[in-house]
Amino acid sequence: MTYDDMQIAPSQTITAQVTEAAFNILRPVLQELKVQELKKEPSIVRASKYDDLITAGMERWIIIARRTASLEGNRGCAAIAFDKTNNLFLLAINIDEKLFENDGYELRVQRKMVAVHEFVHGAAHMFMSTFLKPILYIESMQLSMTSKVKMTTSDEFNIMLSTIGQLSNKDKTGNQPFADGHFRLGGDGSPINYSELYINLLLSYRLILETMTSIRLYDDKIDISRLITLSFNYLVEKKALDKEFVITRMKLFLPRIFEKFA
Repeated sequence: MTYDDMQIAPSQTITAQVTEAAFNILRPVLQELKVQELKKEPSIVRASKYDDLITAGMERWIIIARRTASLEGNRGCAAIAFDKTNNLFLLAINIDEKLFENDGYELRVQRKMVAVHEFVHGAAHMFMSTFLKPILYIESMQLSMTSKVKMTTSDEFNIMLSTIGQLSNKDKTGNQPFADGHFRLGGDGSPINYSELYINLLLSYRLILETMTSIRLYDDKIDISRLITLSFNYLVEKKALDKEFVITRMKLFLPRIFEKFA
């Protein structure tokens, strides 16, 4: 499929399938970055070590994440650079070190939201680089400063905190602070839904399934109500996720959960 073919508005089915595929290839990268444990020394992931990223045409990307004090009041920043000497693309994710002042629940939730948010901004560039010829992507990147650097401002951060619990509520889509267009680059006609990608990288059905399966393996006689409660507590505390957000996500997948575990 060519980039021009992507300009045609895809069906919801195609969008869901491509977004799921995007999630599948990006999740291991996010897991390797270990955003809850970032130091001032960068955490580095080379896309070339992942077969799926190589197949997707992203083998020249290097993803770097670290905590930093130089964001001028912003909570996070995603910056893109091209290393002409080595013919590599660099995605640098910087997270405000104030979000790492302690390992309490609130700060863990906040830094995860910000880190995943910046990661998705970077992912939009990674996918854009596969849809355009390299020279065209580089020219596009160089022409637009806003596409090279994207920051999470304090205002955006506060909106994120106040609405994250509604992100998966289909009746409140108008209240979502980060719709697809927030992440999408100009000229990107790909069928990926970046808003859904962001939500799934925070909490996917797969993570819920993995959590519930692990608990069920530990106690194969546990009833479904107890299983859901323990899974909820684990996702909130261990995965550092907003309580309301976890509730709405689990409600969304409840029919599939009952089919699988009841």
